[in-house]
Amino acid sequence: MAESLSCTTETFETLKDGTQVSLYRINGGRGITAEILSYGGIIHRLYAPDKHGQRDDIVLGQPSVERYGLSPNCAAPVIGRVINRIGEGQFMAGGKLWQTEINAQGNCTNHSGSGNYARRHFSGEPFEGPEAAGVKLYLKDNGEGGFPGTMDVWVTYSLDQEGNLKIFYEALPDHETPINISNHVYFNLSGHASGSTKDQLLQLDADFVMTFHENGMPLGEIISVKDTDLDFTSLRPLGQGYDSQHPQLSLKGYDHNYCIRGRGLRRGGMAQDLNTGRALEFFTDMPGVQLYTGIHLFEGICPGKDDAQYRNGCGFCLETQHYPNAMNFSQFPSPMYQAGEKFESTTVFRFYTV
Repeated sequence: MAESLSCTTETFETLKDGTQVSLYRINGGRGITAEILSYGGIIHRLYAPDKHGQRDDIVLGQPSVERYGLSPNCAAPVIGRVINRIGEGQFMAGGKLWQTEINAQGNCTNHSGSGNYARRHFSGEPFEGPEAAGVKLYLKDNGEGGFPGTMDVWVTYSLDQEGNLKIFYEALPDHETPINISNHVYFNLSGHASGSTKDQLLQLDADFVMTFHENGMPLGEIISVKDTDLDFTSLRPLGQGYDSQHPQLSLKGYDHNYCIRGRGLRRGGMAQDLNTGRALEFFTDMPGVQLYTGIHLFEGICPGKDDAQYRNGCGFCLETQHYPNAMNFSQFPSPMYQAGEKFESTTVFRFYTV
């Protein structure tokens, strides 16, 4: 018998200027519930059952809008106009050299500087149907942070009967521009307050990875992961390479763009927690996924939701994306879109138990 899918709306918080931040609670199949905030398009909570049917919140987050705004680590919001790094904050668009804000090591723009959607307020339209329920968010990007022109942005979160969380990104620019929109959600399959994820398992459908300088800037080359501690082609613990001597792992963790095999919407990999039996599988139509294991997570200790004490390595991100700085590397799939050319991208997270 089909489960009843729903999306309800309530006030999460009222800001000092009177803006009401909405919380959209989406109930899907198989015991999956997602709570989405209109502030930042944040995945505030995501409940999934373990092998005994016990539900827990498996995404890291903060208890208030103020705390989300203060957090330097972008826990679970929509990141745009361009997630990840832009070398020297520069790119060509419309025959002109554009300069975006420098806000990170390596003389680069990271996560779009002040243009980041993580601290923007979206309007939302909830919907319900027999196949899926969710919310469609909208904001107007006016080029904050130094980006060209303006852009209409829509992000749709939905859950279906199988408990699949689908994120559908759309953007329509009025000027040539790079577009690379994703979500920076941190997963901890044991539960958001359970500590380190180093023993959780990961597998990626990726034979190659981009190289990075230790300051985070991509170097413009792709290397094979075979026979290295960068290799997740088979299921293995996230922490297995933390003490590796590989030059790409000098930061004692992962912050790397993996090149997903194939094209179109296809499987990108899976993660699993042996203690709870929780697992996720993800699908994307983007060429890459940034694996980030929280190397700088909250720069030590910062209380999160439910007074959780988050430390480095307490969550991992799977950020589906165009390759970082690809607008400045002609050998990579281009993230550049012309005026009136619509950007569309789909990411699906499937949750289950083993």
